[in-house]
Amino acid sequence: VAEMERYVEGRRASSLFAGFRALGLFSNDIPHVVRFSSLKRRFYVTTCVGKSFHTYDILKLYFFYVLGNSVPQDICCMAADGRLVFAAYGNIFSAFARNKEIVHTFKGHKAEIHLLQPFGDHIISVDTDSVLIIWHVYSEEEYLQLTFDKSVFKISAILHPSTYLNKILLGSEQGSLQLWNVKSNKLLYTFPGWKVGVTALQQAPAVDVVAVGLMSGQVIIHNIKFDETLMKFRQDWGPITSISFRTDGHPIMAAGSPCGHIGLWDLEDKKLINQMRNAHSTAIAGLTFLHREPLLVTNGADNALRIWIFDGPTGEGRLLRFRMGHSAPLTRIRYYGQNGQQILSASQDGTLQSFSTVHEKFNKSLGHGLINKKRLKRKGLQNTMSVRLPPITKFAAEEARESDWDGIIACHQGKLSCSTWNYQRSTIGAYFLKPKELKKDDITATAVDITSCGNFAVIGLSSGSVDVYNMQSGIHRGSFGKDQAHKGSIRGVAVDGLNQLTVTAGSEGLLKFWNFKNKNLIHSMSLDSSPNMMLLHRDSGILGLALDDFSISVLDIETRKIMREFSGHQGQINDMVKQTLCFENYIE
Repeated sequence: VAEMERYVEGRRASSLFAGFRALGLFSNDIPHVVRFSSLKRRFYVTTCVGKSFHTYDILKLYFFYVLGNSVPQDICCMAADGRLVFAAYGNIFSAFARNKEIVHTFKGHKAEIHLLQPFGDHIISVDTDSVLIIWHVYSEEEYLQLTFDKSVFKISAILHPSTYLNKILLGSEQGSLQLWNVKSNKLLYTFPGWKVGVTALQQAPAVDVVAVGLMSGQVIIHNIKFDETLMKFRQDWGPITSISFRTDGHPIMAAGSPCGHIGLWDLEDKKLINQMRNAHSTAIAGLTFLHREPLLVTNGADNALRIWIFDGPTGEGRLLRFRMGHSAPLTRIRYYGQNGQQILSASQDGTLQSFSTVHEKFNKSLGHGLINKKRLKRKGLQNTMSVRLPPITKFAAEEARESDWDGIIACHQGKLSCSTWNYQRSTIGAYFLKPKELKKDDITATAVDITSCGNFAVIGLSSGSVDVYNMQSGIHRGSFGKDQAHKGSIRGVAVDGLNQLTVTAGSEGLLKFWNFKNKNLIHSMSLDSSPNMMLLHRDSGILGLALDDFSISVLDIETRKIMREFSGHQGQINDMVKQTLCFENYIE
C-alpha cells in the first residue's frame, strides 16, 4: 500500500487511478434547466452537481451526457437555449456545445455571477454586485454593461417577457421592478412593487402577464403593460423559490417553497386546488412544466430529480420517474455480490440505497428503516419521522440466500437492536435482532457480520458480548464466551468463508479467535493499540486491523501472525477495502 501511494503521488496523471464518474449524484441547490432539441424532438433536463452537470433524457431519465470536472470551481448558476448550455463559476461563465465542449468563455465580472438569461444571440449575466452585462454569444464581446446601486436596487431575478422585443424585466431584493430596453439602454418603467423582496419571475401563458414570487410567500399575477395586479396568492411555507405554469390547456400554476412543498393554484377559480407536500426533503430549487405536456420537473438540494405527471381527477401530481441519491454524508459503502455491479451505501439521512456501476436504471432505494412498519400501515400515519430508525453505522450483506430470506444485517446509531433488510424486495426485513435479557439500557450494537452461506448473523455489542442469530428465523443461536467475549466494547467481528472460525476485536486491545460451531475460545493475542475496525478477506484468510494509533496491521488468521504493518495516517481511519492486485491480496 505504501509503495502504491508513492507511485500515485509520483504519477498524478495516471489514467489507472483517475476518477471515472460519480455515483449517486443527481442534483444540488442550483435550479435545473430544461431545453427542447428540435433535431431529436425531445426534452432534456440539465442539473448541476458541483463542478459538473448532468443532462438527462426526460423520456426515461437516462443519462444523455455527464460533463466531467471541466470547470475549476463549483457551478453557481445555469441557463440554456436550444443550442448551448451556459454555466457560471465564480465571476466567469462558459457556453457548452453538445453538453461537453466549452466553445465560449466570458470574462468581465468582478463578483460572483448568480443570474444568467439567454437573449437570442446574446446572453445576459448578473453578479452579486448588481452589475449586468450583455454579451454577444459567438464573438464573446461585451455589448452593454449596466451598473446598479445594490443598496437601492439589488437584482434578484431576471426575465425576458414574451413578445417584448429587446426588453428585460428585473426584480430586486428591495421589492421594486424595472423594465429596460437593452438596445437603446433606457429604463422604460419602474414598478413600485409590494415592499417585499422579489425571489422569482416567470412568464405566464398570457401575453403581458408575469408571475412575481416574493419573500413573503406571495405570488402576484401582474399585467406589466398596464401595471395592474390581476390576482394574488399566498403560501405559508416561506419565500417563493420557483414558479411555473401548465401550458397543456389547464390554467394551473405551481409554486415551490423552502420546505419542499409545492402549491398548485387554479388561475380561473383563483384558489389553491392541491398541495404536493414533501415533494422534496429540502427546498425546491427549481420546477418546470414541460411545454404542452402534463409533466412537472423538480429538483432540490436533497440530491433528487423528479418528474411528476398530472393525469388524475384531483389535479395532484403523481411521481412518474426519479433519480435520487443520498441527501447527507455517507456512513458506509460496500459492494453487493461478486460481480462488482452493485454498491450498497448507508447515509446519515437514514436510508440504505443501491447504486449500479453499469447503468442508473438499476439503482434502487431500500428506504428508511421503520421501528414499527405494521403499526404505521395500520394507523395510516403520515408523519414517519417519529418512527424512523437512526442512521445505519455498520452493515454486512450476503447474496447467497437473498431469494429465500433477508440477506443484509445493519446496526443503527445508538440502538441495541439490529435490523435485517431484503435486497430483492428493496425493503426492511422481518426481524430486529437483539438479546432478550439485558441489565443495562445504554448498550448498543457496534459491529456486525453475516456468514458466507447467508444463514447466520454475528453481532457485537458495546458491552463486550458477541451473539449469533439465525437470519431465516431471527432466533438467537448462542454467544461467544461465558458472560462476554471481551471486557471492552466490540470493535469488529468476522467469520471465515467455511464457518469454522470467528474473529473478534475488543477495545481493550485483544484479538480473539473462536470456534464458530461450539463458541469456544481458540486463541487470544494482544495488539499494540486498541483496534478501531477490522476487515477480513475470506478467500485468502487475510485480516486487516485499523488501530487507534492510526496504523494498519495485516495478519493471517491461519498462522495468527502479523504479516505487514503500515503507518502514515495522521487521523482516525474511517474505512478499509480489500482488493486483489497481481494475484496477491492487500488491505488498503
